[in-house]
Amino acid sequence: MKKISIILILTIILGACSSEKSNEDIKNQIFELKEQIKQLENKLDKDVVVSKNKTLKVKIQEAKKEKVKHSFTSTGTVRSEKMAYISPEMNGQIKKVYVKEGQFVKKGQLLVKLNSELIESSILEIKTGLNLAKIMYEKQKKLWDQKIGKEIDYLQAKNQKESLEAKLKTVNAQLRMSRITSPFSGSIDAIYSKKGEMASPGRRLIDLVNLNTMEAGAEISEKYLPFIKKGDEITVEFPTYPNWKKTAKVYRTGNIINPANRTFKVFVKIENKDKKIKPNMIAKIILSDYEGENFTVPSIIIKNDRKGKYIFIAKDENGKIISEKRYIKTGVHIENKTVIESGIIEGEKIITDGYNLVNNGMEVLIVK
Repeated sequence: MKKISIILILTIILGACSSEKSNEDIKNQIFELKEQIKQLENKLDKDVVVSKNKTLKVKIQEAKKEKVKHSFTSTGTVRSEKMAYISPEMNGQIKKVYVKEGQFVKKGQLLVKLNSELIESSILEIKTGLNLAKIMYEKQKKLWDQKIGKEIDYLQAKNQKESLEAKLKTVNAQLRMSRITSPFSGSIDAIYSKKGEMASPGRRLIDLVNLNTMEAGAEISEKYLPFIKKGDEITVEFPTYPNWKKTAKVYRTGNIINPANRTFKVFVKIENKDKKIKPNMIAKIILSDYEGENFTVPSIIIKNDRKGKYIFIAKDENGKIISEKRYIKTGVHIENKTVIESGIIEGEKIITDGYNLVNNGMEVLIVK
């Protein structure tokens, strides 16, 4: 076989040489190639280790179940569970800003006050009218209860009182809206307007954020949908902090598959007491789609033919070790190993070195 290869290589080289090259150049090239071939043959002889009686030497791995876990990584972003872009509910001039950037505030604390002089004047006016309306109503009610007077007078007094009560309730609500308070406890991240400027609904006035609990979300391929569920423990890594990671649990999975990229969303909550994690940071979410106890073999030893995937087993037959071709069913790939779901049993000897040279029914010699 080696001689045939040498002749073939030399023939190709001779045919490829141009007529411009001298015979001496061609001879030099042939000599160099012969030396290279000789070196390759010597290396091959060392790699194919056989015993004195020409029995192929192999190494084996005993079939033994082990705990295996297959994980994959998806990249997502971080956001705060509590983050608000605060704007007023009504138009008004800013009368006073009570907080500074970076300040921690409690839920319900006053942040900004809008000019409310007109509203306060309306409240005083309505209260004055309401006091009179209540007196008139009480008098008309007493008369009506005694069947004295007209019903229409009683109804008008009642309507006037109730109308002014409704107006007072409305202007009190407007007064509350002129006082912008914190919806939750957190830190003032940014203030966009100053005293004397106009504020309006939908226009960002203050950014408020609470960093105690963060949320990381990522889009996962729909093929992993059967394996990811609420409560699964996962690992979150952050490129910003290469040597730092957090353990968290899946608290929600999306219920819709994105038709554009065939993914669904997965969300995890992360405790952030040290405040290292910031909103919009990149997060690598490491999830597991397989975990169990099973046989594993080096992926490289698995071969294929028309019937399927197979490996070689070393079996003892009549005092000799004989190789046997064994068809298997494979599972997930974990780094350089493959899970074997069926085809082998506990304790069998799987050929791991020499698998490329062994044939079915060949006598082999097991070495350590």
